[in-house]
Amino acid sequence: MEDFMKKIFYKQRTAFEQSSAARHKELSFPDTVTEYKNIPYLNDDVPAHRMDIFRPKGKDGETLPVIVDVHGGGMIIGNKEFNRYFCAVISAMGYLVFSVEYRLVPDVQVYEQFADLSAAMDHIKKLIPEYSGDPGQVYAIADSGGAYLLTYSVAMQRSKALAAAAHVTPTALKVNALGLISGMFYTSGFDKIGIFLPGYLYGKNYKKSTFAPYINPEHPDIVTSLSPCYLITSYDDMLRHYTLHFEKALTKHGVVHELADYPKDPRLTHAFSVFYPFLPESTDAITSMLRFLRSY
Repeated sequence: MEDFMKKIFYKQRTAFEQSSAARHKELSFPDTVTEYKNIPYLNDDVPAHRMDIFRPKGKDGETLPVIVDVHGGGMIIGNKEFNRYFCAVISAMGYLVFSVEYRLVPDVQVYEQFADLSAAMDHIKKLIPEYSGDPGQVYAIADSGGAYLLTYSVAMQRSKALAAAAHVTPTALKVNALGLISGMFYTSGFDKIGIFLPGYLYGKNYKKSTFAPYINPEHPDIVTSLSPCYLITSYDDMLRHYTLHFEKALTKHGVVHELADYPKDPRLTHAFSVFYPFLPESTDAITSMLRFLRSY
C-alpha cells in the first residue's frame, strides 16, 4: 500500500510539472521586475534548497519592504516556479520578494520541510541588506500546503514546545504579519487529505509522537503564537471550509486577523490569486492583503 501511494504522489508531481509547463507558455513575466534565479540557501547540492528573488526595476537605492513567499501543493507537489508570476506581480507593486523552494513528501517528512523553510528564512535575513530590503518590514505569504508550513514555522518562534516536538530550530527572521491564501491547515480530518497523507507527513506512528498534539492547527500553542493574519478564500475554493474553521480559531483566541471570502465565481478557484495573478479579483486580493500586512 505504501509503495502504491508513493507512486500516486510521484504521478501527481509529474502531472503538475506538465501542466505548469503549459501554464508558463500562457503567462507573461512583467518587464518591470528583475528576477534573480536559484539562489542557494544551504551549502549543498539539493535542487530544492534554492530561492528566487524579485526586485522592481527603477527602485535602485530605495529600501523596500520584504515579502517571503512559500508555494503550495499539499506538501507533495509544487515549486517556486509556479508562484513566479504571483511573486512578480507583488514585486512590481514595490516589494523585494523572496520565493522559497523546499523538499517534498514523500521524499521527506514535514519536519524536514519545516527545517528547510527555517533555513531559507535565516538566509533571507542575511540577504535583506544586500538587496536593499527593510529588515523592519518583513512579511510572509503562502498558499495551500505552503500556508500550513508557514503557519507552523512562524508559531515555532514563540512556542518552544512546538519547535521541540518538531525537532526544528526556529528561524531568527522576524515576520511582522502573515498572508495565508486557501490554507491547507488541517491534515488529519476524515477527508481525502486526512485519510492518506498523515502517515507520510508525520511518520507511521505519528499518533504516539511528541508532535501528535500539534497536528491540530487550532492548538493554543500554535494559534496564540502567530503574527497578525490575513486570510483569503473563495466560494469555489475546495478548501474554503479549512480557512473558515481556522478563522474561528483565530477569533476564539483573540489573534488579530482579517478574512477575505470571495463570492461564487468559477474563475475564483483554490488559491486563485496565485494561480491567476492577473485577474482583476486577484489584483484586488493581493492589494488588500498587502495593505493589511503593511499596517504591521
